[in-house]
Amino acid sequence: MRSAVLALGLLLGISTAAVAADYAGAISSYRRSKGMPAVKLDAKLNAVALKQAQAMSASGSVSHSAGGSFFTRIKPLKKQRAAENIGAGFISFAEMLKQWENSAGHRENLLMPGARRVGVAFADNAKSPYRRFWAMLITD
Repeated sequence: MRSAVLALGLLLGISTAAVAADYAGAISSYRRSKGMPAVKLDAKLNAVALKQAQAMSASGSVSHSAGGSFFTRIKPLKKQRAAENIGAGFISFAEMLKQWENSAGHRENLLMPGARRVGVAFADNAKSPYRRFWAMLITD
């Protein structure tokens, strides 16, 4: 269904950036519910998240090192603080976000103090039992 929505959006001229903005909005809503400020979508973070999601999809594994070491991947961003959530097996972002909210380490990343920017992306692999791989970066 999500891919159909994305395909329809692309046919109608709605960019995938609009979909990514929905992800940032959902994360911001969760943060606000916990007394934390909202985060804004960042195109550079989206690009880094997409590379990570694609690397995991290509390898068929859920691993922070699939696209290279985390510190190497984020170094060009020149951020003081950064965190990454990854996951797979959830088709909708709402399902993935709920899983992250229910995991202590992922929740800590979602609620990172001083966070101002976020990027989220997914990559599909129909041959993997996971089907969809997600990556999220959050930074100051």
